[in-house]
Amino acid sequence: MQDIISKAKIFFDNAGFDWSICGGGAIDIFIGRETRTHKDLDIAVYWEDRNTIITFMLNSGWRVFEACGGGIIHELFTINGFAKKNLFCFTNRETRCHLEPIGDNKYRFTFANEQQKDFDYVEFLFNHRDNYYFYYSGNSSVKRSLDKSTLIRDGFCLLSPEIVLLYKSTYLNGNDSRDHYHDFNLSLSYLDLEQRLWLKQALEIVHLNNHQWLLKL
Repeated sequence: MQDIISKAKIFFDNAGFDWSICGGGAIDIFIGRETRTHKDLDIAVYWEDRNTIITFMLNSGWRVFEACGGGIIHELFTINGFAKKNLFCFTNRETRCHLEPIGDNKYRFTFANEQQKDFDYVEFLFNHRDNYYFYYSGNSSVKRSLDKSTLIRDGFCLLSPEIVLLYKSTYLNGNDSRDHYHDFNLSLSYLDLEQRLWLKQALEIVHLNNHQWLLKL
């Protein structure tokens, strides 16, 4: 995955929008070694850059899709105004994606649960910010000062691991739950006291003080 992230850095560095690595790839770089396989590359971006991202990816020859829910996706060929939907993109080299056409440039989408081996697939996960704070998309009352919302490791910009783990905390019953548990358990000892306290307080708010990870924090 680090080779894929290195390619992504070269690709996005002059793209004209702020971005950071998130998901399990961010956890591995934060810890300093690759600890498991990864099936996709997650990139954290901001809503105000959505149209810029769509234009950049289309102009770079990638296919661009927005999630519609229920396994349905919509392919974009141009900017479609502003829809508050996450995006994912892949090149024609990507063979793990299966698209079943259902009309109006929409598809039923399935994705092979296999390791990503090249920079040919990326998911853009959108977030909100103002001049001072990064806001958790699941609950806008949970925020992190912008200077603490990202960090630099080995030349890569990462979404801070405590924010990554907060997002992962809501997906413990899905197909990727084992990976989320793995990332939390492994990274816990690497978080400093302030990061642990922020994550604890955020989990209490988002999960109404009822989440299994609280016992370990």
